[in-house]
Amino acid sequence: MDHQWRLTLHPQPRKVERLEGSSPLSAVFKVVFQDAESERAAFHYVSQVEGRSADNSVKSEEAESSDVGQFIRLHLERAASLAAVNANRSAHERIAASKFQDSSSLSVTPVCIALLPELHEQGYVLEWDGKGLYIGIGAAEGLHYAMITLEQLMMRQGLIWDHFHLEDEPDFPVRGVMLDIGRNKIPKMETLYELIDHLSKLKFNHLQLYIEGFAFDYTLYRELFPEATPISAAQFRELDAYAKARFIDLVPNQNCLGHMAPWLMKPELAHLAEHPGGQPTPHAFKLPPTTLNPMDDKSIELVRTMLDELLPLFSSSFANINLDEPFGLGKGQSKEEADEIGIGKLYLNYAEKVIDIVRSHGKRTLMWGDIATKHLEIIPLLPKDVTVLHWNYDSHTSFEAYSRLLAENAVPFYVCPGTSSWSSITGRTDNMLANLADAAKYGKIYGAKGYVVTDWGDTGHWQPLILSYPAYALAAGASWNADCCAEDSKGAASYVSECILKDNSGVIGELLLELGRYYHLEQSTLENMTYTSYLLHRGLSTREKLESETVFLVKLLMEIGGRGIPFQLDYHYKEMQIWLVERMTELSRVSLDVADSDVIIAELTNSLRLIKHGSGLHRYIFQIDLPDAASEIAWITKLKEDLVVIIEEFNRLWLLRNRNAGLSTSNTNLYKLQAQYEERLRELEGDL
Repeated sequence: MDHQWRLTLHPQPRKVERLEGSSPLSAVFKVVFQDAESERAAFHYVSQVEGRSADNSVKSEEAESSDVGQFIRLHLERAASLAAVNANRSAHERIAASKFQDSSSLSVTPVCIALLPELHEQGYVLEWDGKGLYIGIGAAEGLHYAMITLEQLMMRQGLIWDHFHLEDEPDFPVRGVMLDIGRNKIPKMETLYELIDHLSKLKFNHLQLYIEGFAFDYTLYRELFPEATPISAAQFRELDAYAKARFIDLVPNQNCLGHMAPWLMKPELAHLAEHPGGQPTPHAFKLPPTTLNPMDDKSIELVRTMLDELLPLFSSSFANINLDEPFGLGKGQSKEEADEIGIGKLYLNYAEKVIDIVRSHGKRTLMWGDIATKHLEIIPLLPKDVTVLHWNYDSHTSFEAYSRLLAENAVPFYVCPGTSSWSSITGRTDNMLANLADAAKYGKIYGAKGYVVTDWGDTGHWQPLILSYPAYALAAGASWNADCCAEDSKGAASYVSECILKDNSGVIGELLLELGRYYHLEQSTLENMTYTSYLLHRGLSTREKLESETVFLVKLLMEIGGRGIPFQLDYHYKEMQIWLVERMTELSRVSLDVADSDVIIAELTNSLRLIKHGSGLHRYIFQIDLPDAASEIAWITKLKEDLVVIIEEFNRLWLLRNRNAGLSTSNTNLYKLQAQYEERLRELEGDL
């Protein structure tokens, strides 16, 4: 066996053995089944792909089982046909193929599918020996993943394969993505369909669309949000069916305690807040109310009406009620109860009421673990049908301690790292890489049942979805084969380039990763964000005011969990200009063979414009090479003109992929900055 040899696959399979020889597959296939049980398992696979209901599948199984082999044959032949087209573009592959044009070449590729009950239900075995293709499966899911593997092999290696024996199954039974649609950016349906397609081919089987505002069209509350463009009940049903046909469990998600600011801002619901007038701080102002009062029966009634309408739309047996970050809990209207029984028990009592609502819909609860791990006394009291979502998004903190704690207390849990894309424009790549790898390592060690990578929309959700694809690909590998793939950023980047974006130059995957490294040139101590993103949202200022207000921000963030690291900044302005030129040069080489290639290039170009603009704003605030009023006027004028282009493109690109309602909130700070430039120009010109 050649230990350096590997198949061009992502995720890499658990075990692959190279056999002697290599040979081409015919692009024509004949599918047979080892026995009736094997054919039955394949029938259930086909039924799910075709979207048949369980009742209809049972009734039609005997009548339609003869079509199963044809369905699989056609699937393989479509993949082979695409592979042949790609091979014809390559002179090297045409020469290689010509060597096998003899009597030993197969005119038809025999395929034998066998049910192997001893395998993991998501597991499969593949063997290619030149005489035929063998597919062993643990269940219908295993056949789904085997077909994805074969399709990827054909796409990336053509139809000439070294002979091999492959055995594969995932480390984490649940592997998923959580996309924030609750803060401004609600994708259009075609955007979500495309996302589901990509996730399915990465062998994910779980998707959540996070809601905290009016991202779903709750009929009872529609009049409170007249500006909203939410997902309708019919659309969620369509998404659920679309995902299920691709073996993805679309799990309903609605925050039910904290992160309720959009609801509590409405006068009709403001009285339900823990702090109706705002949460007091040690400083001269209050934080806006974000947390429901757990002692008010009307809070739970609000949640009940929401879940009673949302949960029946989903076939999933799970629902995520979140319950994370209930800022100010036990310090406002529920203080008397908290003082008597403790904040942990106050939280758990409320959580159990929401969990009962979930149970009434025949579902099991997912909920975040940040409160349970801060109030250890409630961990043994957590209901046994609850799965805790253990989240952490910073590389300086490991998943190890709380994963061990949950495992020692026999609490089912998932590990939930993040893409690090939010509040950053283009991400914080190296934080993401370390965070995802750490989650896989300790999730596997301590028996986590799932691995879900989160993709949040803090501070306007400025990042294009495309910038999360490398993180999705790496998370797919880490959750399927942690030991081999958790740190394989090159494999993830190659997959993005070849299989998602079909980049003829082969550079887009690595470029997307590199776009998320500009924060190293900022050398900022700000947490969970880049300085550039912070600066653009904050706006025009003086250096003294920026520094003093940022010091204050750090203190304020300590009220909601920040570490309180003193603000420091060592911004490398000249190096940033070089970095920007290099990235634009690399982007000019990209050649994508996808329908939306122009949109993708425009999204990345405008993201670089935003970073460059932040750099220019920093230059002005810190007065770098601006010796007099004339130079200031010239620079502000340039920034103002550049921002016009940025805003126009930001708005245009947003509406191509997303619904329009959140745009006016997301771009507010850009328009604010534009107005500040105009005001500053008037001041400078008035002083001349």
